[in-house]
Amino acid sequence: MSNLSSKRISKFNTSMGKKLMKPLSRYNTKAFTLVEMMVAMLIGLIIIAGIMMLFVSSKQTYRLNTAMSHVHDNGRFAMNYLVSDLRKAGWVDSDIVTADGHSLAAPFDGLKNNVAVTGGKASDGLTVRYYGEENCIGDMPADGIVQNQYQLVSTADSLPELKCNGASLIKNVESFQIRYGVLTANGLQYVTSDSVSDISLLQTLQIAFSVASDEKNVIDKNVSLNGVLDEGPYVFNDGRYRKVFTSTIVLNNNGHQPPDSLLVSE
Repeated sequence: MSNLSSKRISKFNTSMGKKLMKPLSRYNTKAFTLVEMMVAMLIGLIIIAGIMMLFVSSKQTYRLNTAMSHVHDNGRFAMNYLVSDLRKAGWVDSDIVTADGHSLAAPFDGLKNNVAVTGGKASDGLTVRYYGEENCIGDMPADGIVQNQYQLVSTADSLPELKCNGASLIKNVESFQIRYGVLTANGLQYVTSDSVSDISLLQTLQIAFSVASDEKNVIDKNVSLNGVLDEGPYVFNDGRYRKVFTSTIVLNNNGHQPPDSLLVSE
């Protein structure tokens, strides 16, 4: 190889080495500036806050749906049981002969109106009577007449319970109301137990009760509850979910004939 070629190769290698060993300047170095980092952090915080809000909202919705489900299920069960039992008022089996005839002279007993209940609202109560094999707590009546007493009872550590003969039918009941449909010269009128003077005029019953959820703070506070027949409104601020259950019961076993003055003649 000629000296000229050797010099050219040596010069080329020296030039390439200098280029490779040249330090990076601040102009061709790529990095995040402080402003860019702050913007990225802000975007990250917004995303995290959105995820947290979605989580909290989903949890609150789950708590509310769970509370609603429990209240509705328990309320429907209690109402169905009450309607089925109260509808039997005065019932006498066809093969039983009693001094009262084919139905009891006193289908109801112990009517109560606006009794104060600790932790709840003033409520009503009654005892239904009919011929049957066992009462609501499974006891067999000695004389064959079932007597089931329904009333609101306060508890030590929670809201009141609606009980039958001392056994809990449904908990978290804050109001239990009863109206009696009596036949008058002006038609059927609903009155409190204090105004029931003649059992033969009793044709129907209206019952209503309000049920609250176990959990608090599942809805907005400071809510007003209406519809417990003509009682209320009730104001609550504990955030519990509440619902009113109402039903009208026709009494088919009242064997008493209303007075002639109230009977419609053809």
